[in-house]
Amino acid sequence: MEYRIETKDAFRIIGISAPLHKEVEQNFMVVPQMWQKAAVDGTIQRLAGMMEGPPMGLLGVSACNDDEQWRYFIAVSSTKDSSGFEGYTVPASTWAIFPGSGTNRSIQELEQRIITEWLPTSGYEYADAPDIEVYLDPDPQNARYEVWIPVRKKRSVS
Repeated sequence: MEYRIETKDAFRIIGISAPLHKEVEQNFMVVPQMWQKAAVDGTIQRLAGMMEGPPMGLLGVSACNDDEQWRYFIAVSSTKDSSGFEGYTVPASTWAIFPGSGTNRSIQELEQRIITEWLPTSGYEYADAPDIEVYLDPDPQNARYEVWIPVRKKRSVS
């Protein structure tokens, strides 16, 4: 699998969010409906106009730490006043970044392969930061995207 490892400073996102279920399967219905509504009601266009700074693209951010309610954001990286949108700071982290292209279903397949194939043999483990989908070209039939997984080197067991 093609990937790169990058360390990034914390960055601020603004957008809309919805609670995620701890039972992951339910989120496969919630998240696509959220994207569809945001596309129809003009939210995505408004957010795209506020985008500034990397990562450049529409973002799908899954903030799932054990201390807080899990949330999914449709957002952009921006330091602008959130003007009706929610703000969230993505913590500084090291990311395994996987490029991909295809349909919306192919991004879910890539995420599954990262977790089941790449992560167990990579020498890395999940770190405490959100998963991020970066939509570089959101065309639903021929999207270009990156999947960012927060990682840290596995600690050797001694």
